[in-house]
Amino acid sequence: ASQLLAPQQKLTWTSSFMQSPQVLDAGPRGAANLEVMSALSTGKKQTIKFCKGDAAGTEIGSHKVFDFDGQAQSVGTVQTWNQCHEMLLTSQDKAHSVLLMDTETGATKSELSLRRQQRNWKLQVNSITPMMKFEQYKQSNEYQLFGIGDDGHTVFSMNHDSRAGENVEEFVIRADASRKYKSYTFTCHAQTKAGFLVLGRTDGAISLYDAIMQSENASCVIDGMPGPVTSIDVAADGSMVVWTTPEFVFFACPNARNWSKGTKEPKPAVLKLAVSGADYSKLGDQMVDAVDGASVWRPVKFDATTAKDEYGVIEREIITYSGHVQVRWNVRQACAAWEALNAGGGASSVMYGIATTVDGGCVYRHMTVKDDMDVVALEGEVVKSLHF
Repeated sequence: ASQLLAPQQKLTWTSSFMQSPQVLDAGPRGAANLEVMSALSTGKKQTIKFCKGDAAGTEIGSHKVFDFDGQAQSVGTVQTWNQCHEMLLTSQDKAHSVLLMDTETGATKSELSLRRQQRNWKLQVNSITPMMKFEQYKQSNEYQLFGIGDDGHTVFSMNHDSRAGENVEEFVIRADASRKYKSYTFTCHAQTKAGFLVLGRTDGAISLYDAIMQSENASCVIDGMPGPVTSIDVAADGSMVVWTTPEFVFFACPNARNWSKGTKEPKPAVLKLAVSGADYSKLGDQMVDAVDGASVWRPVKFDATTAKDEYGVIEREIITYSGHVQVRWNVRQACAAWEALNAGGGASSVMYGIATTVDGGCVYRHMTVKDDMDVVALEGEVVKSLHF
């Protein structure tokens, strides 16, 4: 009962999946935040494709991606910014740079090259994320990012202000794992609205940081699960964390003291989020990836309800996919199950979600946006918007 899937269907994992970038992003477009736009990287086709946030994923257009010198680039990570008026892109051909693109024209406005204060050394960027959750939904001339580089050995922060009028602005590397950590590397990251950072690791642990740019020491390490961590998300206020490993989806509710250094607060209990045996018996065959022939969990995410600044708004759903199947867990129910487990007394360590099929093919990436929308990328570079 503690397993995510039936014993006969084990999940598989490869390092290429763990290191694969966020090739799909979506967000509200414009100051009114009424329309949703998605951006999908086509990788070595050196193109970004843009779609509307409607059920059909109507294609708006596409841009060829170039660096600041005019050389075409294979796109890695896609990160919307400034209410989708701009895109931050990593390049598979120029791994040390982050490209800033104008969404309307496709012009590369800046090329942010991350260098450390060492001669003849450049950081290779694997992934980037806004330093504060949902910061990309706001109008801004500043770009503040966390990122993972050097194949998971380095965690960095980057600050860029486009008003300075230079192509390459300020970049500061303040947290470096390449020397300190020998037994594991970092695999994925997520951040709260306050800029607290949670990192997934190859050994299955997750690390919470209240101010990682001031100290490499984690405030709390939640470990004891099999690794590696393949995706992670955190609630806007830091009260909930959800993450995936090759065989499981995990959920925990750290408190404020878990995010603070030096408190010696006990680690929170860890709840497993699973698919029921009944659902698996009906849908198990559809949870298999068309390419790998095995079940692989796609990145797990909270919904984006808390992008609103309204007081008291909390996330409602946890969402992930495997093959053609979407699995959702209700946040309030997950919190109640976690509280019972954390209190002791023999409460169940597993909570089952709702599994439904997705028409059109296997889901390879997805991005939650607005109140109840999940933009998904299917095989064949098809983009759709689902409501939940």
